[in-house]
Formats: sequence, structure tokens, C-alpha cells
Amino acid sequence: MDPKLHHESAVAGGETRGSRRSFLARTSLTTALAVPGILLAGSKTSHAAHKKQPGGPRLESILINEIMQDEAAHVEILQTLLNDTDNPLNPKIRPAPVLRNLLQPNLTAFLEAASAFENTGSGTYGGALFAITQTQEYFPIAVGLTTVESRHASYLNALLGNSLVPNFVPVESPVPQTVTLSRIAPFIVDLNGAPLPSFDPVNGSDANNFAILDFLLLLEYIEAAFYEANVPHFFP
Repeated sequence: MDPKLHHESAVAGGETRGSRRSFLARTSLTTALAVPGILLAGSKTSHAAHKKQPGGPRLESILINEIMQDEAAHVEILQTLLNDTDNPLNPKIRPAPVLRNLLQPNLTAFLEAASAFENTGSGTYGGALFAITQTQEYFPIAVGLTTVESRHASYLNALLGNSLVPNFVPVESPVPQTVTLSRIAPFIVDLNGAPLPSFDPVNGSDANNFAILDFLLLLEYIEAAFYEANVPHFFP
């Protein structure tokens, strides 16, 4: 993806002033193409029958729908954290990108793509943890989002007959920003007026916290849209 691409300007809808601290107080309780090969890079795909999973198709449907709902919730969580008067980004909350290639041709392709998305998400969030400041505003939620992405990834890996963590590694390496962007690029037509996201992977700061959240929001927009397009089709 060319970071210099010109995009039509758009204003994020529904942005209201709010406090990340009040949000944390609340949350503490609680197109139709095969998958582009670049997204599946590094995935050792097996066509083991997912129908053999304990609990059968009904449980599988429940859990896939749970993943879809989680990803939609992640978008809202990140948008709320970005809706902060201290956020220097413009726009504070990037609009959803214009997407393509989301609908998969069959169930196996959907599960492979979902696994690739979740493994990418797990590694991307893991890398972000190195740079996000360890304060109550961000770090607990960042850790919680990371572990949920990892649980999604392991479940989908198992459905495909693969290791819970790719290549059976006992310690997962972070996915660099450039790799993440290369994997999601085939699904993006236009960033809808927002710049290509990036953050400092080493040096933490308040401004960098928002840059990290912005980067993760782009990934979550795509994941949420991917599940919204496919889950009703394969798991009605």
C-alpha cells in the first residue's frame, strides 16, 4: 500500500467528547474473492475437518459468533479511548476504510482467513504492548484485548488442525507494523481520508499511546467487517 495515496476527506461520525477515565471505570466491570496469499503468509494450513470438534456444529457456530461480537466490541472500545481531548491525531477517530475481498468463497477459506487475521492481531497487539505506557488509562485494556485476540487465534488454529501457536513456538514474537500493513493491504480500497497509521514501537509517550490505538483501530475495523460479511453467511 502506498502511504502517499490520496484519499477523499471524511469526518468520523458520532464523535463526542468524553473521558477515557470514565470509560475505564465502566469497562473495568466487565468483494467475493479467495483470501489474498499475502495475508496467509506464514500460516501452515491444514484441511482437517472442523466438523470433528467436540460439541459439534452448534457450539462452533456459537463460538464463531462470539468472535464476531468481540471484534465489533473492540472497535467501540478503541474509538472510545481515542475520543479524548488530549488526542492530537487528526481526525481523532479515523473513519472506517473502504474495503474489498471480504466475503470468502467457502467455509474452509473463511476459517483460514479468520485464523490469519487473528494470528496477525495477536502478534500486532503483542508488539504494541512494548510501546504503550503502563498506566491505568491504557495498559490493562491493551493487555485484555491482546489476550482475547490470542484466544481467538488459538481456537481457529485448532479448528484447522494446526498448532495453537503457529509453528508450536512457546514464546510468540510480535508482528511488526510493516508486516501487519502488508497483510491487510489486499482488503483496503481506500483509507477514507485518514493517513496510514504508524507508532513508535520502542519509546512510550502520551501521543504515542494514541498512535498505537489508531493503528489497532484500523486492524479492528477490517476484522469486524470481515466477520460481519462472512459469519451470517456460513453460521446463520
